[in-house]
Amino acid sequence: MPRKSYLPWLFVLFVLFVLRVIAQLIQKLNSVSFLPPFEKWQSGALSYWWLLFFQVLIIVVLGLTIRGFARQSTVPNRKFGKWVIAFGFIYLITMAFRLFAAVTFAANHPWFGAKIPAFFHIVLASFVLLVGHFHFKFGEKSEVMNAKIRGILTWTVYPAVMLISLLIYYFLAHYGVSLALSSYLAAIVGGLGLITYLELMLPYRKEWLPNRNEVKTDFVFMMLVQVLLPYLLSILAVSWLVDFIKNNNWNLPALWPHQYPVWIQMLIMLFTADFFRYWLHRAAHTWIPLWRFHAVHHSVQKLYWINVGRFHPVDKSLQFLCDALPFILLGVSKEVLTLYFVVYSIKGFFQHSNVDVKLGWFNYIISGPELHRWHHSKKIRESNTNYGNNIIVWDILFGTFFFPKDKEVSELGLLNRNYPMSFFKQMVAPFIKGSDKAK
Repeated sequence: MPRKSYLPWLFVLFVLFVLRVIAQLIQKLNSVSFLPPFEKWQSGALSYWWLLFFQVLIIVVLGLTIRGFARQSTVPNRKFGKWVIAFGFIYLITMAFRLFAAVTFAANHPWFGAKIPAFFHIVLASFVLLVGHFHFKFGEKSEVMNAKIRGILTWTVYPAVMLISLLIYYFLAHYGVSLALSSYLAAIVGGLGLITYLELMLPYRKEWLPNRNEVKTDFVFMMLVQVLLPYLLSILAVSWLVDFIKNNNWNLPALWPHQYPVWIQMLIMLFTADFFRYWLHRAAHTWIPLWRFHAVHHSVQKLYWINVGRFHPVDKSLQFLCDALPFILLGVSKEVLTLYFVVYSIKGFFQHSNVDVKLGWFNYIISGPELHRWHHSKKIRESNTNYGNNIIVWDILFGTFFFPKDKEVSELGLLNRNYPMSFFKQMVAPFIKGSDKAK
């Protein structure tokens, strides 16, 4: 796309947004019959006059941007383009989902059901993506990020992504979206959006970037084993075990501190679940029958966020017995479970991610990527460490913490470098004796 061809598209999108603002103002001041009523033009998240203030501000920014393109005074910057494209992509996906929800399952929801605002947010997202595309395409290529900027990012992206994901969860839940859907959307934005982009923008090792076939296989694992299987197991637990407990007059819910604030209950769940997961994980590395199933997870020879879901169903089912089922039986509230899910998901995505992050002294609390890379080392004495799923406290207490400061992990994966990597072959591999051994 030549530089001059950006201008008409940007101008059309600009005019569309200006017409939206004018039409809404007309309906506010002197309603006309041929336009949708005033209430249809906004969700009510902001009072109209505050909304109008921000709309005018947006118009000014868009106008100045178009002026720069018209005068050819806009200097393309490739790094700036990357960030703008990332923001525009997340913005577009979010608003496209909002519009889809408005015409399907959430037509009566005050925020999701606002079709006209959703459409014009897509207009703005398209404007942002065009500007980002221009900067990225025509900016000078620079393979080395400014050392100071990279240093700041390595220390800030982890807490920033976690905070953004939690804010999305609380925002959606506050406006009446179901807790389950709110938690999934927060995890999707954090994983699919932000962490995927960070792996491209701030990779720990470029050679760990996955190819298309690896992503396809990992996506199958993520959908079937990481999403669908726990859902089915939850249904079975609720429909059978919970009824069994009630029929036998067991009062397990009385054991849980339901009176505590949600975030404290979530932390209790985090530490308790990790205690059981720690011992299961440690047994999976030291007891051969369990290791054969767990070897599927360790078959990967590079780490990136989506292969966090590469588990054999047997292995995943055993994990469910430790970090989900006990809390379902104890009657832990949906608010606690969904908050735990958001933290668990984003932390898990980061733990496996190919993002260059630094956690400093938090490495003695959180089981983050700096520690987990050693757990995936090809060397057994290095991989039989750092078993913590969310936190690393139990490793420190039980002597399996490993964090050398003077070197980095080398090869990842199993001793058998020809271990099968396709989904169906990995379903069978644990039943083939010695498949994880060197050959």
